[in-house]
Amino acid sequence: MKKFRFPLHSVAIQRKLREGEKRERFAAAVRASAEAESALQVIQHRIAELETVIARERSGTFQPAAQTGFLQALRDEQALQAEAVKQVAKAKAAAEVARQAWIESRRDVRLIETLETKARAVHRHEFEREEQALLDDRTNALAARAG
Repeated sequence: MKKFRFPLHSVAIQRKLREGEKRERFAAAVRASAEAESALQVIQHRIAELETVIARERSGTFQPAAQTGFLQALRDEQALQAEAVKQVAKAKAAAEVARQAWIESRRDVRLIETLETKARAVHRHEFEREEQALLDDRTNALAARAG
């Protein structure tokens, strides 16, 4: 019996390589999304600290110059927060697109793997059929000699 040879082996290799690349892109997109969320949390923490400082300064003697500076810093941080929220949304959308691409490429790989499994099963069945035919021929030859 001849050795098993899958005719789509090169296609399977190419699809596995593409699937690996898309998995890496998805992982990078997830990391970027996590970094964007982390940056947003840092900004939110700074805003909370600024609000605490502003409230504390208002409870003491009123200093208009200090309040104006604090309020300007708060507006700057809020603008940074709005930009960070946009970046988080963009990063999550990019991660979702990368995830869908990875899932699609994984589906392509599984299709080839299924075809290979079926081809191996057919090859194994043919091998077993040939082996059984050889055993039957030998048995018939022995029976003919004995008779």
